[in-house]
Amino acid sequence: GRSMPRVYKSPCYCINTRRSANALKEYYDNAFKNVDLTGAQYYLLTGLMELEKANITQWAEYVGLERSTMVRNVSTLEKHGLIHVIKGKGKVFELTEFGRDTIEKAIPIWEKTQNEIKEYIGEEDAEAIRRIGEKLQNLPIIKE
Repeated sequence: GRSMPRVYKSPCYCINTRRSANALKEYYDNAFKNVDLTGAQYYLLTGLMELEKANITQWAEYVGLERSTMVRNVSTLEKHGLIHVIKGKGKVFELTEFGRDTIEKAIPIWEKTQNEIKEYIGEEDAEAIRRIGEKLQNLPIIKE
């Protein structure tokens, strides 16, 4: 349900990228609805799956997010029974069995969604999104 016009033409890189990101976020979130995840949660859970177990700092570093952002997300994942704290030094998290099952169901959804987007925009533009996205993430902030 979009209330804003579907295509908003602007010369601004920031507005274009934000609108595109919002459209993609909505598309992925919608795809993951059946497994009761958002795209962001999927990304965090697959990160933890790859790490096997981690504290918030390690996990945040691995997925490239601020620690404060992670703290909020982690409590939601915990409430939904997808992750739990295990015995260890400090708060160490791992996926629950339910979390692992959810990710197993979600992986093919992610792959299908990736393919749909690639089909929609074409292989060349899909590659450009990744290439440009990596460059923009390293944009130096010039402080006066």
